[in-house]
Amino acid sequence: LFGWINYLVLGLYFAGMLYLGFYFIKKDGSVDDYFKAGGRIPWWAAGISIFATTLSAITFISIPAKAYATDWHMLIFQFCIILIAPFVIWYFLPFFRRFNLSTAYQYLELRFNRRMKWLASALFILFMVTRIAVVLYLPSLALNAVTGFSIYLSIILMGLITIIYCTSGGIEAVVWGDVIQGIILMAGAIGAFVFMIAGIDGGFSELTEIVISNEKMRIFDFSLDISKPVFWVVLAGGLANTLILYTSDQSVVQRYMTTKDEKATGRSIWLNGIISIPVSITFFLLGTGLFAFYYSNPERLAATNPNIDSVFPQFIVGELPPGMAGVLISAIFAAAMSTLSSNINSVSSVFTSDFYLSIFKDAGRKQSLKVARISSVMIGLLGIGMALVLATWSIESLWDQFNTFLGILTSGVGALFLMGIFSRRISANAALAGLIGG
Repeated sequence: LFGWINYLVLGLYFAGMLYLGFYFIKKDGSVDDYFKAGGRIPWWAAGISIFATTLSAITFISIPAKAYATDWHMLIFQFCIILIAPFVIWYFLPFFRRFNLSTAYQYLELRFNRRMKWLASALFILFMVTRIAVVLYLPSLALNAVTGFSIYLSIILMGLITIIYCTSGGIEAVVWGDVIQGIILMAGAIGAFVFMIAGIDGGFSELTEIVISNEKMRIFDFSLDISKPVFWVVLAGGLANTLILYTSDQSVVQRYMTTKDEKATGRSIWLNGIISIPVSITFFLLGTGLFAFYYSNPERLAATNPNIDSVFPQFIVGELPPGMAGVLISAIFAAAMSTLSSNINSVSSVFTSDFYLSIFKDAGRKQSLKVARISSVMIGLLGIGMALVLATWSIESLWDQFNTFLGILTSGVGALFLMGIFSRRISANAALAGLIGG
């Protein structure tokens, strides 16, 4: 039973997010202010926001589940931002800041042509709407398995509250929401790990012994079997994924425009990278902590639950005291909503800046802001609708395949930026051929 105290904590979290949106609402603001906050965001808040955006509820649930079921071999993937950060700051950031771009894809129009910008923007919107659906659906599925929450109610609650606060307050509400949600995430994760240690006879020393004897903290596998997640595969995949994310994903690149200058943005990227290391280690520790806890208390594990992603939510509801369980479930919602709000706002910025204002150049400030808000609502509702369809069909494995297909479509967009920045010889037609070939 989830209990009224936990529901109260969850209700307070949702009410706080709604208040945040109305606090930052600006009826007479401009589109630039709505999407870039007029450069008012402090560098440290932008850094935490980038981190919270890239850490979704899927990560919050699946990293502990992965470490619980296997070991720490995927940790290298999380560390790749430290290797990529100097590259992004030195080569990419100057283009985004000095051209004063509203979206990442406007650079492609400057370097190639308008058709290339529209193609990249359309691929981004397609990917993001489906990403919104999966970020809504998968956490709701895991929560339903252990709390009895209706999957449909979880999707609708998360979706509507996120739409309200990010549409009302724009990027400012999104960034400060990310900061609050990031704090809830980390406080919840650390609290859960403390309770895991307390639930093991012998405490931390016993946990260490169980983990070492079962080789649960093995990180490096230098074998050359590229069909498995060995060191080389994880490193190459991590570097490619991180490079694409930090150079061509508008939900991240948009944060670069919200600080006062290029130097402040560089600091925010470094802060995000530095935060990622202890946070990633904490989530992997949660997985090994879960393994040690259920190794010591096998009777507490629900053997009838086949979904490995539900192991952490199961611990939250089954083992944590009232109130604390509400904080952790709020943390799962926070992880989902920080990603959702960023995705909704970034897709709205791409639609408004790259399509609407590109076609209707004489659109007034009020009309442009109205289009920005309406597009935010429509994108959010479309994501909710797709998530509800997924819940109705229960097509998890098919969804994984579809997501892979979308990844193939959008991964080439990162290559367009590499071609544009590092080569003067590549023409628009040649870049398009490369994108199609890729």
